[in-house]
Amino acid sequence: MRLFLIVVSLLFISCNKNKRPKEIFVDGLEQMIPDQLYVMHSMIYAKGKPWTTSNIFVIKGTGDSVWIFGSGYGDFNQPCEDVCNDNNYYLGMEFSGTGPATADVKPIDSIITQVFNLHKDSVILQFVVPHYHNDHINSEFIDAFFTTFNYPLKSGEQIWIHINDSIGALCNEPCCGTEPCPDKKNKFYGVPYLPEWQSEYKNMFIAMGKTDDVCNTVIKTFSSEAGTWKITKAVSINDKGHTDGTINLQNENLQMEISGTKSKTQCEIPENWKRVSVHGNISSE
Repeated sequence: MRLFLIVVSLLFISCNKNKRPKEIFVDGLEQMIPDQLYVMHSMIYAKGKPWTTSNIFVIKGTGDSVWIFGSGYGDFNQPCEDVCNDNNYYLGMEFSGTGPATADVKPIDSIITQVFNLHKDSVILQFVVPHYHNDHINSEFIDAFFTTFNYPLKSGEQIWIHINDSIGALCNEPCCGTEPCPDKKNKFYGVPYLPEWQSEYKNMFIAMGKTDDVCNTVIKTFSSEAGTWKITKAVSINDKGHTDGTINLQNENLQMEISGTKSKTQCEIPENWKRVSVHGNISSE
């Protein structure tokens, strides 16, 4: 009798587990704060089913500035057998995306020009890199603004990255030429390399911070209509972080952190703050 009850209990738990609703990922553009903060969800699929999103946060700065945190999956659409994109090289042929990068940039362009009411000839784009993996920084996303959507490349437009991740983001080789690759244990697994960075975009990169920055070190600040944002250091690999140069965005006025990774180990934030990240849904976090 006791054995029977144990078996029935296990079956009940198993059935409930199977009936648990799976997370339905939000795709496309989402408003977080009207006229001030938006997020573009770039979707990736595994065997044709939604796997997760890479989130691109669009922040209305002061004056003509717009701050963009993240880059999405770039030119990643249907899998290609000749490894025509770095996503399939690292992840395998069962993965596909909603690309090309222009599909992610088009709604962002609409926010900049129609919601923020900024003109392409005067807007100053500031890109901030969450960490050096190709689903958060890639050349095709940057290029789409200046080539497809005709934003003039101006002096003062930058790509901000922590110094510890700058080499990985710019090495232009699979796993930065190290072996074994592709191997998730390789420090440089997932760095972007296809297409290679053009010189005009490489020159936009600004390495910030110090190699020994610790959790929550304030590396840089910028002003926005939603208050001041702090770019802070996230957890390093030795402390179970994602990369040694992962960064977060923090806003005391909004009591919010946008984490540069969805790793389980994060820097501490005040208890009443909301934490969202560069992957997955915003409303459920």
